[in-house]
Amino acid sequence: MRTAALALALVLAAPATVQAGPQDFVVYISRLGGDTDTAKPYIAKFAAHLEKAMGWPAGSCKGAFFADKKEALAQIKKASPGFALLDPPLYFELRKAESLQPIAQLEGTEIVSAKLNVVVKDAALSSLDALKGKKLWTTLAESPAYLSKVVFDGKVDAPKHFAMKRVGQALKAIRAVLRGDADAALIDDDQLAAAKKMQGGDKLKVAFSSPALPPLPVVVFGKVLKGAEAKKLGKVLTSLCGSKDGAAVCKEMRLTKIAPVKLERFSAAEKKLD
Repeated sequence: MRTAALALALVLAAPATVQAGPQDFVVYISRLGGDTDTAKPYIAKFAAHLEKAMGWPAGSCKGAFFADKKEALAQIKKASPGFALLDPPLYFELRKAESLQPIAQLEGTEIVSAKLNVVVKDAALSSLDALKGKKLWTTLAESPAYLSKVVFDGKVDAPKHFAMKRVGQALKAIRAVLRGDADAALIDDDQLAAAKKMQGGDKLKVAFSSPALPPLPVVVFGKVLKGAEAKKLGKVLTSLCGSKDGAAVCKEMRLTKIAPVKLERFSAAEKKLD
């Protein structure tokens, strides 16, 4: 009897383990930079707003932000989240294995690049052919298939064509080109405009521009969050930035707009990658 009572006491005294659920989410937006700890208060506000709008219990929605792909993948494996905001390359990488279904898309140049440019300082490197074997610094080095087939539209096999180096921020790639440490940087239009204002930036030239790129999707993990709940989440998210309370949340997270998903914006890239 004493043994049973002791066992029961130990069970009751043990700390509760919080299980991941369909309300949990991951945010992976590499263009924003930053780190997980700094983003925690903003993620918490975003989660609290979703709980209220979705009718979820307080404290049931937990999220984490990552600017690093490996960290985001580790969190997805660990937490089995119900939904995520994912950079397009990672969405395409995981969409089949995780049964990802886009329910909305993010708009705003701070979040995602509408197209990318290969920028050089040396006028002799003004084409993809001239850049064969040259040093390209990019935030997308860990996504070679997306880089080769979508960004470069199948014109080159990026890992074989360039000597690529991954950087966490496009600014590092730009500075490397200006210093002469890199031959080329892969940056978007806004980043190029900013680079032109840097010392020596007037010498930068575009050697290649990508076709229009997919937006950043909000996705549900089809094996975790599905049916009416997934549809409701899509509606809640697309009304978020336009609502009185949600507008402040969006501003803090630098989300210009969460728009209804347009699957055709993703289909071209899917065909190239399949």
